[in-house]
Amino acid sequence: MVSANSKLSQLILLALAFSGAFSGPAPALAKTSAKTGPPLSCASSLWGENGENWKPEGRLSDYSYVGYHAGEAQIPNVPVVADLKKDFGAMGDGVADDTQALLNAIAKSPKGAIFIPAGTYVISQKLQITRGDLVLRGEGPDKTILYFPKSLTDLFGNTPNAAHQSQWSFGPGLITFAGVDPIDSTTLISSVTAPAVRGDDKLTVSDASKITIGQWVRLIESDPVVGSPKSGSLLSSMIGNILPVGPELSGAQNVVRFQSRVLDIKGNVLTLERHLPYEVRSEWKPELHLYRPSIQEVGVEHLSVRFPHTPFPGHFNEKGYNGIFMNNVGQCWVRDVQILNADFALGLYGTSFCTVNGITLGVTANRADDPNGRAPLNMPGLNGWNGHHGIDLSHGIDNLVTDFHIRTRFIHDISVEWYSLNTVYSNGDGVDLNMDHHREFNFSSLFENLNLGEGGRAFESSGTSTRGPHAGAYTTYWNLTAKHPFALPVNDFGPPLDFGPLLNFINLPLVSIPDSLPNKWLVESFGGTGSSGAPESGTKVNACPRDIMAAMQSRRLARRLIQRHR
Repeated sequence: MVSANSKLSQLILLALAFSGAFSGPAPALAKTSAKTGPPLSCASSLWGENGENWKPEGRLSDYSYVGYHAGEAQIPNVPVVADLKKDFGAMGDGVADDTQALLNAIAKSPKGAIFIPAGTYVISQKLQITRGDLVLRGEGPDKTILYFPKSLTDLFGNTPNAAHQSQWSFGPGLITFAGVDPIDSTTLISSVTAPAVRGDDKLTVSDASKITIGQWVRLIESDPVVGSPKSGSLLSSMIGNILPVGPELSGAQNVVRFQSRVLDIKGNVLTLERHLPYEVRSEWKPELHLYRPSIQEVGVEHLSVRFPHTPFPGHFNEKGYNGIFMNNVGQCWVRDVQILNADFALGLYGTSFCTVNGITLGVTANRADDPNGRAPLNMPGLNGWNGHHGIDLSHGIDNLVTDFHIRTRFIHDISVEWYSLNTVYSNGDGVDLNMDHHREFNFSSLFENLNLGEGGRAFESSGTSTRGPHAGAYTTYWNLTAKHPFALPVNDFGPPLDFGPLLNFINLPLVSIPDSLPNKWLVESFGGTGSSGAPESGTKVNACPRDIMAAMQSRRLARRLIQRHR
């Protein structure tokens, strides 16, 4: 008979394995950079060996809830409920137009997966999906191809905005899951009546009668209106009250959107399962709302989305060969998907607890004017890029992009923007990958275990300069590699104090580490060091744990199992 302790130990090991924390042997011990001093190991001062240094109020955020169902469930293998060929008459021969067959399948299939067998399916319209519990499943990205011969400009025309930017520069996709995620009087549960600080787990509310233990609730906060004495104060807090807010976004509403389960209720005081990543102040009108997006449990998997090979017309001149967009959707996924010849390949807007796993972006042939695809963005008359955005996440919370491969150069390969919270890019690579911080108060993003390829534009970022710094506070870079060492953003892009505050650079192949770091930055390095004191190019030593997100998830899930089986 298995003892209770033995069973619990087995459950803990299962939690660790499920989270991906066991990803190989621990790296050998090595000295840290002189910039950080002891300890003499591969352990970051932010985490320690096993999380003993981590503090909820500290500068390393909690990434243990990112991804599908907060990292607590694997992406499901949803049962097939329809076959596009057998049930809806699609041909999949690369010649016949299969648009209507796919539209009919989306409209008429019950909850489940629409199986799209091997073949090339010509889709000549935009797919606008407004229902949940639906999966588009192919037979593999090398077998099932959805071919879109027409751009959004071909389908709907193109009316540039006042800044002369293409109507389709920022989306939507030719496959768009279009949900609604209300924050209004119908979702309001209670106001929050007492202040709190980052790291707290308690909220005092005006009325707890409609809240139950175990319920997911959403904290909403808004910046004070323009003209009021404290306008801009919420945005300022998201950049550590260190850098200028900029004039454009002061007064923005529903900036903070943070979800947590309720762990306990005593009177009108709630104990949250999660620690607060933000402050709570009365002038920001904090409220608790229900979280109920109209579309949940949707996915696209095991297929390729392809567009005709056309020259890329340049920044803000896009025709709208846009791939997959998830808008205001919860519990979603994109996995084992290839997208070729896209202007904007993948966009997640306002999503929560979604996972992108195993996506590959590329081109069938060079789309750029410059044969090498490397001309600078600001070089007149020469476009050196093969598309606008590769993967972009904005307005979302706790989303994970992992095992991604970008086989070309977009203007912005991987992006965070517009108040996104806890976005994680993990275990990916690119030809010459740039981590685009697109301003607009993206907050506490994580870029970990990334191979940047050439390393020629690591921190190259864009975004309207009136919308705050590029990166919000507590953004972390963990175990990045590149063919060539690169500089911190203070040295290689933009005004020296413009990039972002309270940033963590943990084990990067840096050209050098300045003696004085701006805006409360932290730099730690492990392994060999060159004459400058910077890590040597190509060092094999990783900060440990190698995958900080997986370590956080395994630690949380193990503790959760222990609590459940006491």
